[in-house]
Amino acid sequence: MRHSQAGFRQVLGSLAHRDYRHFASAQLFNSLGTQLVQTVVFWQVFELTGSALSLGLTGIARAVPHVILSAVGGVLADRLNRVQLIQSGQVLNTIVLLALAALTISGTAGLWELYVITVLNSAASAITQPSRTALIPSLVPRERLVNAVAVNATLAQTSQVIGPAIAGIGIVTLGIGATYFLNALFYMAAGISIIGIHLSKPISTTGGNPWKSFAEGLQFVRSKPVIVSLLVLDLSAVVLGSYRALLPMLAEALGVGASGYGLLSAAPGLGSLIGAGIILALGDMRYKGLYTVFGVLAYSAALALLGLLLSFYVALLAAMLLGITNSIQVIPRNSVILGIAPDALRGRVEAFRTMLSGGGPPLGYALSGGVAAIFGAQLALLIGAISCAVVVVGIGASHRKLRDPNLGALEEPIGT
Repeated sequence: MRHSQAGFRQVLGSLAHRDYRHFASAQLFNSLGTQLVQTVVFWQVFELTGSALSLGLTGIARAVPHVILSAVGGVLADRLNRVQLIQSGQVLNTIVLLALAALTISGTAGLWELYVITVLNSAASAITQPSRTALIPSLVPRERLVNAVAVNATLAQTSQVIGPAIAGIGIVTLGIGATYFLNALFYMAAGISIIGIHLSKPISTTGGNPWKSFAEGLQFVRSKPVIVSLLVLDLSAVVLGSYRALLPMLAEALGVGASGYGLLSAAPGLGSLIGAGIILALGDMRYKGLYTVFGVLAYSAALALLGLLLSFYVALLAAMLLGITNSIQVIPRNSVILGIAPDALRGRVEAFRTMLSGGGPPLGYALSGGVAAIFGAQLALLIGAISCAVVVVGIGASHRKLRDPNLGALEEPIGT
């Protein structure tokens, strides 16, 4: 019994802290809401237009606010009360989804209304995301930071699996309008959950020019070579190791059709859940930099395995390994960045990382698609895997700080 209790504390130790439990509940409801609205809006746009172009424009309407407004969110996260800022975002999303439910039920929701709703929903997420991540170190003691980041990632990955399923069931059984109303309830629950957080340390209220303020965050990132190296590692996986846009071509080459394509698309999500579980089981790890380096290197190997096209089942395994290795490198990396950044700059540092993570995938899709158009999908994946591995080996060999066993330890023990 004692061993099982100790194991539970190791795997979910961050949930022993009251404020983090409220935060985790809010994150779960918010992530479910985000997955729900994304899935249902895409379906509604397709029902209205049957157009691939309209679906693409819907994706752009969701992506652009994240790239543009993350900087604003980072500045606000370091000036305002982060909890109140997140609450404001939940209120906005609740109102937006209630409006969308009313428009849909009344039959007046057209394409442009859906575009506007998508932009507003994405803008609320972009502005509050830096606060969400920057808040985590304030909710747990330093030795629980990796666990807290891993739990947060696990909730996000779980939502990516459950959210679309709820959306599909809702569309069939309740209808699109009622599903949007359910979506609003998720956002409302997230706003209520986060009310219970009581910070022991007030947030900085730095004033001045907002662009100069954001530039201070960039200057801090530039002054920390280890953060730059970690961000380059992330971009190497996201851009050079991009593969999602090529999955339809791989499914066709393997002769598995739409059903096989669906399984290949779902496998990385399941793998990410497994990877987050592995990090949770490892507990409060040391050598986070090495986990990141070897995680991206293993990601490159999985990408090469996918590119070999040995069989459908090997490809399915490779796709799952891509998700596992991605979690294994992302969670320690984010923990290091959060641990290095001081609380007063944490929102702006996280905003810069969010901008890169938002802008990287479209660039990766374009690059992998362009290479595949010339050399084919299989060779494009192998070229991407080799390129990614070269970057990883170069950074890992040249940056000794990444081998520090205590890399990313919080200098400001502000949790309780």
